[in-house]
Amino acid sequence: MTGRALERLEAVYAIAQHRAAYSPEEDAAHELAAGWMRDAGLEITRDGAGNLFGSRGEARVWAGSHLDSVPTAGRFDGALGVVAAIEAADRLRDRPLAVVAFRAEETGPLGSMRIESTPDAYLEVHIEQGPVLERLGEPLGVVTAIGGQARGSKVFEGRADHAGTTPMAMRSDALVDAARFILHVHDSAGDDTVATVGAIEVEPNAGNVVPARVTVAIDARSADPDRLRKLVADIGFEPRWIRDPTPMGDAFAAVLPEAPRLVSGAGHDAMFVPNASMLFVRSLNGGVSHHPDELSSEEDIELAIGVLTAALDRLTR
Repeated sequence: MTGRALERLEAVYAIAQHRAAYSPEEDAAHELAAGWMRDAGLEITRDGAGNLFGSRGEARVWAGSHLDSVPTAGRFDGALGVVAAIEAADRLRDRPLAVVAFRAEETGPLGSMRIESTPDAYLEVHIEQGPVLERLGEPLGVVTAIGGQARGSKVFEGRADHAGTTPMAMRSDALVDAARFILHVHDSAGDDTVATVGAIEVEPNAGNVVPARVTVAIDARSADPDRLRKLVADIGFEPRWIRDPTPMGDAFAAVLPEAPRLVSGAGHDAMFVPNASMLFVRSLNGGVSHHPDELSSEEDIELAIGVLTAALDRLTR
């Protein structure tokens, strides 16, 4: 079974590395998955957001993920959850359940935010996208929560002067001020919090002009809502938006009571689907993600499919 799962992941990747939201490439991935769902004995429907469902019977339990991808994507992010759910549904052909491929997770998530009905349980298998399980030597981890997140920006104003004729003591360099702030952002994180400046806009952005205006984008995250707000206050910026952590259910914990517990620092469709539980699969190559070197082993994928099947079996009896 796992060999087929890997073949299907490769087939999705062969459509295109970048399958943008609602693009022809994402459409093609959905059509491919729809065929596999039919092969597993599932009936195909789509909702108003374009989410793909393969259902059997009175499907109150869902499993799945997404098929869109970022420009630099690897083979596993999103697609593994859809393929694993199809494999599990194929092994449980007498059970009422649904496999779902959400639209546009990487840009919203737009699809899962617009579902028209809610399940009694939603199960999502996903690569970890980080190095923790690899360092622990553990193939699988149960997700206890998806971390909260705050995003915003900060602007630094200076003066555009000639880089060759303006003495250093007479400059008002916005980029120097922004650089000090970036170090402050980095130093403010810790104790289960992370903070990142991942984008900078410099004006006028010329090599021979002292920067007059700099805008930095700030991303702050924590699994604890109080720590998240303290981090925002310590950094000193006004978030454009802030989202509290999302607790996950215990559907996988019931099957894997001894597995490591992890908090997801990345967002997922499971944030927006009620009664969600998540299972992480070990990411190899140092946990690299959103990159062609993204990797999970055949053995770990087989374990994950088996655990997903067991959890669905338990929920649909």
